[in-house]
Amino acid sequence: MCKSILSIGSFLFLFLFMLLVSCEHKPAAYDYRSVAVEGWEPGDTLYYHVDTLQVSGIYDFHIGLRTSASTPYPYQSLWIVVQQHWHNPESVICDTINCKLTDAKGDAEGIGVSLYQYDFPWSAKYHEAGSSADVRIYHIMRSEMLPGIADVGIRLMLKD
Repeated sequence: MCKSILSIGSFLFLFLFMLLVSCEHKPAAYDYRSVAVEGWEPGDTLYYHVDTLQVSGIYDFHIGLRTSASTPYPYQSLWIVVQQHWHNPESVICDTINCKLTDAKGDAEGIGVSLYQYDFPWSAKYHEAGSSADVRIYHIMRSEMLPGIADVGIRLMLKD
């Protein structure tokens, strides 16, 4: 009798846990590209692909950056260009983004110890189910080589 109550309680707990976990939206796209920590060259364009969206809706687009603590990034911010080429229906979105990485004192504003993680919400746009995209990101800083940037990524989430 006691065993059956425990197994029913365990099953109920597992069911509720799975229900809570499954209610959270998974990103439609979440991808990072590594950059040589010694330096990101101006001509190095990073490419991403957003697979076919399953649901129509408003999607939040985020840019993610990781900087290295061992090879510090020498500037307070990073200027990048993000180009999105959406298919089905066709549209092109291009924007320049200023990613602030340090405060006025030069202290990192990211989260982490050996790598600092940054998340920059960029835009929220409506996209149809069946849409897909190709995304390109490159920096437009004047320096020939930008040391300290370890990874650059994208995250696309269906808005609640």
